[in-house]
Amino acid sequence: MRYNTAMKVISGSSNPQLAKNIAQQLKTDLIPCKIDKFANGEKRIMVDAGARGQKILLVQSFSKPVDEHIIETLLIADALERLGVKSIELFVPWFGYSFQDKVFLPGEPLSAKVVARILSETSINKAYLLDLHNISIPGFFSIPTYHLTAMDVFAQHVQKKYKLSNTLVVSPDYGGLKRARAFADILDLDLASVEKRRNLKTGEVTTSKLDGEVEGKNVLIFDDAILSGGTTVEVSKFLKDHGAKKIHFFATHGVFTGEAIKDLQKSPVDSVTITNSIYQDKLPGKIAVLDISSSLVENLS
Repeated sequence: MRYNTAMKVISGSSNPQLAKNIAQQLKTDLIPCKIDKFANGEKRIMVDAGARGQKILLVQSFSKPVDEHIIETLLIADALERLGVKSIELFVPWFGYSFQDKVFLPGEPLSAKVVARILSETSINKAYLLDLHNISIPGFFSIPTYHLTAMDVFAQHVQKKYKLSNTLVVSPDYGGLKRARAFADILDLDLASVEKRRNLKTGEVTTSKLDGEVEGKNVLIFDDAILSGGTTVEVSKFLKDHGAKKIHFFATHGVFTGEAIKDLQKSPVDSVTITNSIYQDKLPGKIAVLDISSSLVENLS
């Protein structure tokens, strides 16, 4: 494990506990940063002078409120530059706008590229992103950008918690086959897949075909994110209808839009495990959270 003890950590307001965990992993200091608002709603940033001359890791998830957290990141980076830090590396556990990685309909922006371009124009020297829906997104940046994965964290968790003698991995759609195959290979399990379609206008998910045999077996599903929960709910229903015994869903990012948490609670899925890439206040017992601070620290260059 390559601990970069010369690096100091600073946190935006989106996920201070994760930043604290990372600082503990690095055995280093968490630089104070006061984040407030002026009366007119503008962000007010004050970075402690102890950052001066240091190599800084800025930790910020682009979670809700997404635009606010992006602006915070830009302002903190500018404040660090003006203090005279040695370098700034950015870790974005959840990259908001990452699902807007293509122009699906005429008149839409390529939003993920817009955000990447803005970040690249700051004093940030390097960026780390985690389990992106589209692994080509780092190419939108003009600074060195690295794509990390929490797959090993999930695999270690599975190996400790579950008996895998009657278990296989299922890809929730054909787009996730590569990810699912890698997860199955780590665990030395067979792989099956579901054909899923999503209406681009309504977001409605439908399942229509199963490639593989799940009857009487325990199923593990690894995906990048849960948003509305539609995929998790519909795929779990589909697999239970085809005889699956237990279904355990793993997703790096628990975005949980709308009624997602309530829908997951009522769904046939037996457990959901996410990471702390996005701060969660309170979650029901069906949903567990794993810490991904070690995944970043092990990959810092």
